[in-house]
Amino acid sequence: MASKLLICAPLRVEASALRGALRRPAVHHTGLGPRRSERAAAQLAEQPFDAMVVAGLAGGVGTAVRSGDVVVADEVRGPGGTLPCPAGPGVADALRRLGFPVHCGPIVTADHVVRGAQRAEFASTGALAVDMESAVLGAAAGDRPLVVVRVVLDTAWQPLLRPGTPRRTVNALARLHGLAREIVRATEAHVESCSLEEEVS
Repeated sequence: MASKLLICAPLRVEASALRGALRRPAVHHTGLGPRRSERAAAQLAEQPFDAMVVAGLAGGVGTAVRSGDVVVADEVRGPGGTLPCPAGPGVADALRRLGFPVHCGPIVTADHVVRGAQRAEFASTGALAVDMESAVLGAAAGDRPLVVVRVVLDTAWQPLLRPGTPRRTVNALARLHGLAREIVRATEAHVESCSLEEEVS
């Protein structure tokens, strides 16, 4: 039986990129920022699903992370604590096999756009990327698997308020579109593996 995934994208353009690749309307546009994410999470928690996927763009904070790179969370850190993402390494390996530049590590959810020195502060904790939604949305997953994949848009060397941002945005959304199917396939494989382990035990 196929796993039921709850796929979330905070921005409308992110949701469109995913829907275009997946050919399925069930990608939830949840809204920008923590407040909209909190409202969306309350509604999503009532739905039946086996795993949650949060996908979109993010700011890079790790020194090795560049615009266009893919960051898969092994944990998501937010105001309410840290959410583990044990499927992260497996999903990251699957995306690497497609030839994408992929990093696996912590993603931080902030309540504002991170700029300047704060990027370095987050990087010093081992974080690779920062967004404003994943930890808030991820709380709705409860005990179910949470997969968070973000394509890096801006970095300390390529901040948002620069002329190249529109081009980088188009490229990042194209990358998100290109990896959407493999994110779903790898997440479903993780869910099936967990189900088999539970049956054996």
